[in-house]
Amino acid sequence: MIPELEHGVFVIMGSLLVVATAPLLMELLVVTLAAMVGSSKSASRGLALPPLGRMVILVPSHNEELTIARCVKSLAASAGGTGDILVIAHNCTDGTAERAAAAGAMVSVLNNPDLPGKGNALKHGFRIVFQDLAADAALIVDADSTVSDNLVPCVRQRLEHTLVLQCWYDCRSGTGNPQSRLRALAFFCMNVVRPMGRQQLHLSSGLFGNGFALRRQVIEQVPYQAHSIVEDLEFHLCLLAAGIHSDFVDEARVWGEVPSAAKATTTQSARWEGGRLRMLRCHGPALLLQVLRGRLRLIEPLLDLAGLPIANEVVALLLLLLIPLPGLRLYALAGMAILSLHLLFAVYIGPDPSADLRALVQAPMYVATKVAMLPAIIRMTRSRAAWVRTSRAGAPK
Repeated sequence: MIPELEHGVFVIMGSLLVVATAPLLMELLVVTLAAMVGSSKSASRGLALPPLGRMVILVPSHNEELTIARCVKSLAASAGGTGDILVIAHNCTDGTAERAAAAGAMVSVLNNPDLPGKGNALKHGFRIVFQDLAADAALIVDADSTVSDNLVPCVRQRLEHTLVLQCWYDCRSGTGNPQSRLRALAFFCMNVVRPMGRQQLHLSSGLFGNGFALRRQVIEQVPYQAHSIVEDLEFHLCLLAAGIHSDFVDEARVWGEVPSAAKATTTQSARWEGGRLRMLRCHGPALLLQVLRGRLRLIEPLLDLAGLPIANEVVALLLLLLIPLPGLRLYALAGMAILSLHLLFAVYIGPDPSADLRALVQAPMYVATKVAMLPAIIRMTRSRAAWVRTSRAGAPK
């Protein structure tokens, strides 16, 4: 028998852990099962939109001289030339602008220390695309990326019937390091598996900052003002508030790279996760209010915003297993089963299932590393937290 006082303490601790872990478990259970149903193409929303004219490919860049030419070449292969590729050389201290121009792209230089962060580069780029170039749509691709040959024609085709879309955006692990593969797997879960499920459920797929496209009407209705350290998430929440949803395009691909340096990894993860917590604080109450007013489709983005990172979720569920109350242990075991289903499905549809399964052996060390990042994540929740470019080997910061 557990003494009454200890029982009360266990109940309180367990209740807090259940409240903390439930949003992610509900989110993952629903979207994973939906993603397992089939291709997202069958779930596309068709809108009656005017014919699409010019589409400009917008490439925001900050000190990307090592990768910008490769990116422009990859985009040109998909677009059939460089005439509609616009590179924004934003506060660069290297040769990004010169190398982009040499590769054949249009280049706009934005040098203003008072306008830091990717959000300001995008705002500047959207002004050029939709006002100066009078384009009907913009496709945003990061300067460190490569794309599938069918990206541009596929995006154009889908924009004939949708206002906003997010392409399949995956990160390649540049090394055989298990920790790098696990980071790539976590990225794949967030940016591919969840959007696949949302598309099947006719929910907004989300925006991930790279490989997304939108029509002019979107910026006219929702002027771009996303300047936080997670500008993609912030803009998506603004679109949801305006009733605009994004479609997921799984037949067109964009690939980035997982940073291999430990410091770069910590910076990137802290920015993402700290920024999400800040968005929960800023936008969570409004989302909840909209749900209570009957906009039930916003339940899923609210759960997604409130969900813990998977590594922290695992730790919380393990703590629940240590509490000697049968109901809490059963909940924790069910939670572990949901996480396992989600991860194994991601491994199954991923590019290298055998390598991912081998990397999962290192999961305990990965979880410990993520938990150790909590102080950095908390610092990134502050309103004055600055956007920091993820450094790459040999590149200026």
